Amino acid sequence: MSLLKRVDYTEDYKVSNNLRTLSIDMINNAKSGHPGICLGASDIIYTLYAYHLKINRNDPNWINRDRFVLSAGHGAPLLYSTLYMLGYLELDDLKYLRKLDSKTPGHPETSTIGVDMSTGPLGQGISSSVGLAIAERYLNNHNKLIDHYTYCLCGDGDLEEGISYEALNIASRLKLNKLIILYDSNDVTLDGKLSNSSEEDIITRFKSLNFNIVKIDGHDIGAINKAITSCKSSNMPSIIICKTTIGKYSVNEGLNTVHGKPLAEEDISSIKQKLDIYDGAFAVSQDSVDYFRDRIDSRMNLEYKEWLKRYNIAKPNLIEELELLNNPIYEIKDIDFPYKDISLREVSGTILNTISKEFNLIIGGSCDLSSSCKTVIDGNKFEANNYSGRNIDFGIREHAMGAILNGLALHGLRPFGSTFLVFSDYVKPAIRLSSLMNLGVTYIFTHDSFTVGEDGATHHPIEQLMSLELIPNLYVYRPFDANELISCYKEIYQNNRPSVLVLPRESKEISELTKSNKVNEGAYILKKEETDNFITLIGNGEELGLILKVSDRLKELDIDTRIVSMPCRKLYIENDKNIISEKSVAITYTSSEYYYRFTKNVLGVDTFSKSGTKDELVTYFEKDLDNVVNKILSIYGENNEKKEN
Repeated sequence: MSLLKRVDYTEDYKVSNNLRTLSIDMINNAKSGHPGICLGASDIIYTLYAYHLKINRNDPNWINRDRFVLSAGHGAPLLYSTLYMLGYLELDDLKYLRKLDSKTPGHPETSTIGVDMSTGPLGQGISSSVGLAIAERYLNNHNKLIDHYTYCLCGDGDLEEGISYEALNIASRLKLNKLIILYDSNDVTLDGKLSNSSEEDIITRFKSLNFNIVKIDGHDIGAINKAITSCKSSNMPSIIICKTTIGKYSVNEGLNTVHGKPLAEEDISSIKQKLDIYDGAFAVSQDSVDYFRDRIDSRMNLEYKEWLKRYNIAKPNLIEELELLNNPIYEIKDIDFPYKDISLREVSGTILNTISKEFNLIIGGSCDLSSSCKTVIDGNKFEANNYSGRNIDFGIREHAMGAILNGLALHGLRPFGSTFLVFSDYVKPAIRLSSLMNLGVTYIFTHDSFTVGEDGATHHPIEQLMSLELIPNLYVYRPFDANELISCYKEIYQNNRPSVLVLPRESKEISELTKSNKVNEGAYILKKEETDNFITLIGNGEELGLILKVSDRLKELDIDTRIVSMPCRKLYIENDKNIISEKSVAITYTSSEYYYRFTKNVLGVDTFSKSGTKDELVTYFEKDLDNVVNKILSIYGENNEKKEN
């Protein structure tokens, strides 16, 4: 006979069931949403919050709280119901699910108290969880006031997305044992059975990743509790495979039809009858609310007080670092080092290292291109046996790199990641989320035009620069020389916002004309006109070297010019200062669309490139000096007047 006392989870199931019914009421009231996961995964989320998640209800932004990422973001109503029971949301907030400006949008967003990541695009949340787990280990290495777990609830869709495999491979290699994934395994997707699209053996997959694996009944609170407890003692990241029934208790339980649309009124009534919950909209048992809060408070109050004691006697530098995580900006002092005769990407690497010596929240890496992008910070790599390192080997995994950077930034670090500009397309989904969440991620993209040369069309970016500019809230910097580059870095690190730094492969030009103190205006007059009758020449990046030569040639023809350097298009638009005259021409090695907002006359590149030397391609695209001058003359003529067609 066992001497172990059997735990009675009766009250726990009452709370979990109330979370179920609140969720389906929210969806029914909104007339849209996903009831299947809310009915199926309630016991998982309840158990995590009630028995394990380290939080303080009176300090929801506690820096040492456990992080929870709902990667299956369509289960948002279940998370919101939980946050309501915690006291973070009001009942009225639940009633405004999916309404304009509500605290309960269709998928979780970080603007809602208690939401650690904006999720919805499948695969992103689970991958960013790896970044959060890396951040915890990095910070814990030198600041023991940070010591917590990262939990993630994912579904079949998250694991079908290739990004999850990329990121979890990295988690395994780094032995991120404080990452625990709760897999809501219900074998159903929106269109039907999971087997219609995948017959993968998940256990074999995660065995190959050396994950700690536990498989349980996802509706058994006792089993869930025990599984999470056991995973905390693992020396590897864990996955708990929770076998669940999608839409549990619905007449359509186990079917794809319960996945993504509100339940019928009679079905909702039937579910509430089965769960012994009052059949009224948004019915809440106060006893369940009190039980849930008491369970968390009794578990956490002492631990939180003990942490505060450690905080109050900690060294000032450790406290300062924690405070900096809430607002990680850094005022860069003047940077003085020899940067002539080296490429702009090499200058960038030197600046990055100079800043990193003073600002230890910088951490990052590249997709197997650190030697090309020049993004290695002096010191060690971040490895399983060295969590103090600041260089992460992402491997050839651009998708995962972007998502992991988001996780690092969600913890208050200032991460960077690098690859060639043409491969920014692989990072684009994560960049979009960086911008949506306003995270201080810095993307460093090099090899930014056809002047890369012989690698050919597959490696020559054309539309990438403009496509990045189209992302709201993203600041894209493309400096001409080292003077502008230093100021771009100043702008990036004195503002905690998503940024992209775009650099050429070879350009070494440094101009006496560049005005680094004007970069914050987005665009400025690099070279002033001498008369009242002039043409404005617009550009940025390495093309400005060509534009300066064009200006000199036109001067020989008695045509006066103003040159405008535009290192940051978005800042120029925000500053709303027009320095571009009506008579103007933009010259670019990228898509003409980049400049059409500012001038009707753009000499750009609007076709895919070819393989060849830089000089051959400059001629092929008619970006040599003679061709550009002749094209400007064909627009305005030698008398500097617009020609009529």
